[in-house]
Amino acid sequence: MSFVSPLDLLTVSSSEQDVIRCLVRKPQLTALEISGLTKIPLKELETLLKQMVSDARVVQLTRNEAVCFEVSFSKGSGKNSGKKGSSVLDMLFP
Repeated sequence: MSFVSPLDLLTVSSSEQDVIRCLVRKPQLTALEISGLTKIPLKELETLLKQMVSDARVVQLTRNEAVCFEVSFSKGSGKNSGKKGSSVLDMLFP
């Protein structure tokens, strides 16, 4: 499985950034929930989510028989990999 690093966020479209921000704040949301929070039309979002799953930017999972999505951030490597902090800022500034 591939992980998204905070620096990867600089290379994605604004719609993808909106989805990633949404999922960072509220993990394990359905496409309908993401659409409501981001104001991206559901049909457009479904296409975008398929591409993001394919590109390993988000992970698709099942929660209570519903298809949900979440972001998997890399934990880093080397001496900082055992660090307790898991926020985006902790990963950007070790």
